[in-house]
Amino acid sequence: MEPKRVAIIGTGAIGVAVAEALLAGELPGLSLLGVLTESPTDELLDVRLSGPADLDAADIVVEAASHGAVQALVRPLLAAGKVVVLVSTGALADPALRDELFAAATSGGGRIVVPSGAVGALDLVVAAAGAGLDEVVVEQRKPPASLLSADEAAALAEPTVVFDGTVAEVVTRYPKTTNVAASVALAGIGFDRTRALVVADPTLRANQVRLTLRGDFGEAELTLANVPSANPKTSAIVAHSVIATLARLGSPLVIPG
Repeated sequence: MEPKRVAIIGTGAIGVAVAEALLAGELPGLSLLGVLTESPTDELLDVRLSGPADLDAADIVVEAASHGAVQALVRPLLAAGKVVVLVSTGALADPALRDELFAAATSGGGRIVVPSGAVGALDLVVAAAGAGLDEVVVEQRKPPASLLSADEAAALAEPTVVFDGTVAEVVTRYPKTTNVAASVALAGIGFDRTRALVVADPTLRANQVRLTLRGDFGEAELTLANVPSANPKTSAIVAHSVIATLARLGSPLVIPG
């Protein structure tokens, strides 16, 4: 059987790590078609795609770029029946775009696959939502430099809440740092009912996510301290989550992410 061809949109820390795993043969049943980016690393120049039309040859597309890339590129992929592993899930906070993408997937046979990313336990959130979920809080605590200007970060002496509201609001305020909150909202009770907290914490050296669930199923609290990637706004575990998601897509054994 021919391996499924994987294309990657974006060559930031996540895209590069996923491409390297594919090129190293770490994902049986999958091969790298190429990367779509305006600035590939030297190692990926040979597998650079010439434009969006080249994505048509892929079976699976990993979006690891931006909300703008989701808006511009994902709808025709879903309409053509592609599987899209979506990293920039915050883009789906826009209800019009969300409806458009879901409609394209339904009509064309495509699928949006959301990796657990920096939070994990999305299967628990889905199960809890089915059992009865009343409250979901996603608290993200990060070193100030990833949230504030250099002057503001240097002046911060203690943990400070910089945002407290809904996930629908936070993904527009911090689009590059809150995809984790969006993924939880998609898995659970939605963008408007899920509470988001963002805390700039000068005592931290790692990005931290605290997830709290309460409902008919019971209660759950989960805390993850994630080492930043080369991009301090992104946790290193996100790339490994995408790689694990791809492994599941090519494996006869599927363990929930």
